Amino acid sequence: MRSRLPLIAAAALIIGACGSDDDTSSEDSAPDDTEEAAETGDDGSDGAEDGADEATDDAEEADDTADDAGGSADSGDAAAAPAGDLVIAISGDETSLNPYTYVTGYPGWNLLNLLHDSLLVLDENNEPQPLLASEWTVSDDGLTYDLTLRDDVTWHDGEAFDADDVAFTFGYVVDNVQSRWTPGVAAVDSVTVNSPTEVSIQLNAASPDFPVRPLADMPIMAEHVWADVTDPNNASGVEQNIGTGPYRLAEYNPDQTYLLEANGDYAMGTPVADTISLAIIPEPSTAFAALRAGEVDMVSSIVEAQLVQEFQNDGDLDVQIGPGFGSTMMNINNERPGLDNPEVRRALGLAVNPQELIDVVLLGTGTQPNPGFLHPNSPIATESVEHVFDVDEANAILDGLGAAPGDDGTRVLDGEPMSYELLVYADNPGRIRTAEILAEQFAAIGVSVTVSPLDAETVDEAVWPGFDVSNGRDYDLAMWGWSPPVQLDAGRYGSLFHSDTSSGTFNVVGFSDPVVDGLVDQLGAATSADERGPIVDELQSTVAELRPFITLYYLDGAYAFRPDSFDGWVYQAGQGPLGKISLVDFG
Repeated sequence: MRSRLPLIAAAALIIGACGSDDDTSSEDSAPDDTEEAAETGDDGSDGAEDGADEATDDAEEADDTADDAGGSADSGDAAAAPAGDLVIAISGDETSLNPYTYVTGYPGWNLLNLLHDSLLVLDENNEPQPLLASEWTVSDDGLTYDLTLRDDVTWHDGEAFDADDVAFTFGYVVDNVQSRWTPGVAAVDSVTVNSPTEVSIQLNAASPDFPVRPLADMPIMAEHVWADVTDPNNASGVEQNIGTGPYRLAEYNPDQTYLLEANGDYAMGTPVADTISLAIIPEPSTAFAALRAGEVDMVSSIVEAQLVQEFQNDGDLDVQIGPGFGSTMMNINNERPGLDNPEVRRALGLAVNPQELIDVVLLGTGTQPNPGFLHPNSPIATESVEHVFDVDEANAILDGLGAAPGDDGTRVLDGEPMSYELLVYADNPGRIRTAEILAEQFAAIGVSVTVSPLDAETVDEAVWPGFDVSNGRDYDLAMWGWSPPVQLDAGRYGSLFHSDTSSGTFNVVGFSDPVVDGLVDQLGAATSADERGPIVDELQSTVAELRPFITLYYLDGAYAFRPDSFDGWVYQAGQGPLGKISLVDFG
């Protein structure tokens, strides 16, 4: 299968030079912590996060290059036959795929985890399982984690892995801020190496999510590789990409291809593929045409709704479908005059009809939004707030504020027309269509919105300059999204709202409210999931009233692959099948 790459790379370069109306970008285009959050890879954000946006590609409108259809989809099995040489299409370059320079929360973070290991790993139900740590115990007060490490793990360069690497990593991400890893270790008071295979982590406050983040999220870094790297955000060379993971980076051709080779010494399981070739194909239509032609074996982008049935009927293809935790939302600059009024934001929220968005843009393959942000199936929420669509109430609110319509029908508030620009990625047709429908919905309440499609870098820089919220922001409204990991961790969730930029690392809307700050602080102090649950629920309800942004929908996941090449894809709840639990047989 490696021989297929030159043809794919050439096609990608030609299309890239010519441009296309079918481009789409990751739901998380920012560095991974947007992970996370929109999470970006450079400093870790699960894709700005969508804009991140931490997590997922909307594969938009594939062309007539697709063939006839035929077959159905099964969810696959981790013990399926080995894949041999596997080719996966991804939508963009992830640089050298090291812990400080990968670009997106999805698929960048997923691919990073093929090269690197964390102490624990999340299974298909997002429950932490042993990885580099073979076992762990937690003290009754939740402040001390004692971990036993495997004694048979080596780095890709042959050096032995031990507890010193663990202690080094925790210290390094404190000294060298990375938007995904650093917030996860904020509760760590000390890391003590008791022996080469034993480490104790002392927290300054109990953290119910600690096993999820950082233990099952942050890659452990080789001390002998990274100790002398003083500027990790610019450590773009592959020489830093020495991990313990099931695959190693063998080749990297920027903006074209990656070649990952199986790590024959992987201690935790058996890589299912001898090689994994990653073909960078920005246009989904081109990627899916390559899939149907047998040039690639899986496409990381989500199959667009109107193509799912066609792909399921294709005898050579299967489609895995499941819930998606990646969010699609409209960010509101809470510092803009007019938009700084929560009543205005509430009126905008009431004007949004998410069912129309889901029916028209997603053809029904999406989940209704929780105005408090969390997906209804998020493991950190016990309740979900229901979105209310009420144009009459929205108009009544604006009338009450004295925002009377001007000559052109656009309301005027405090002497200024309620006319705003809505930024959107130019290469994402689904989001552009969503933005256009929003503009129509807002017109019904006398608010004028101009949709401005721009390249992803320009949008990201306006919303999240330098992927650092302390740099401020320069926009009115923006289509955005955070990748799935934000839904799994109360700390990440709180970071969307806190007004202190050291805590609100994903607060790209400039939201500030003392009650919300207090609730986020309480989240950080909660010692158990039971204690945390009511706080999360109150935070959701408060956010739903204050509307720092408008959650629009959650796109269900649909991922196409060729089962004759590999049918062992395992769908991780909310995140999809591309990841370590699919591409390693843990036995």
